[in-house]
Amino acid sequence: MTRILLIDDDPMILQLLKLFLENEGYHVDVAEGGMQGIEAAAGHQLPDLVILDLIMPVMDGFETCRRLREFGVQTILVISNRRDERSVVRALELGADAYLYKPFELPVLLAKIRTLLRRSGRPTPIECKVYDDGNLVIDLNKRRVEARGKLVQLTATEFRLLSILMHNVGRVVPHEELIREVWGTGKDSGLTSLKLYIHYLRRKIEKQPKKPYYLLAEWGIGYRLREPETASQFTS
Repeated sequence: MTRILLIDDDPMILQLLKLFLENEGYHVDVAEGGMQGIEAAAGHQLPDLVILDLIMPVMDGFETCRRLREFGVQTILVISNRRDERSVVRALELGADAYLYKPFELPVLLAKIRTLLRRSGRPTPIECKVYDDGNLVIDLNKRRVEARGKLVQLTATEFRLLSILMHNVGRVVPHEELIREVWGTGKDSGLTSLKLYIHYLRRKIEKQPKKPYYLLAEWGIGYRLREPETASQFTS
């Protein structure tokens, strides 16, 4: 799943963008400030895209951008209230791939993200595939799930969990990976939450939730989504 790191000193902006991008199918981490952003990028798998504000205390966006490049981050989108040519040029020279003025419309931000990810060769949610075996349909592009001809209403967390399993269809996804992708790190009750949401999903999409056909457990390891019987049932 495509990973995006948001770096801004405004928690309200971070919360808004995180919710919006997660609803679009991205894995999103947030950092309140440049130093936290550097630590987040260095501490785990490098993000596929960083969205970075310029005006921040302690370490501003310019220095953060430069250091992110040193760590190997490939794609950086700067968002800022600064509209002067000097700031734009400096950000681009320090490694930013694009510059977006605040305030901006969320669809514009999403279009910019998709463009940058295409240029870098990273997959975007719009390129996801559709699972359809005649009984279960999962269309990630349309955010639509049907079970035995009936529309299934999923919460954001349920849909996120199902989309991760679909991206890895046929492969056992370890508990730790699912917890990290859905809830992030440092969640003490992660395994309990994971089991609970698998239970919720089974109740909604399985014909016999106690004898699941689609959401299969590999005890002590993780979960997997059963592959369709033919390749034509899993299409782009």
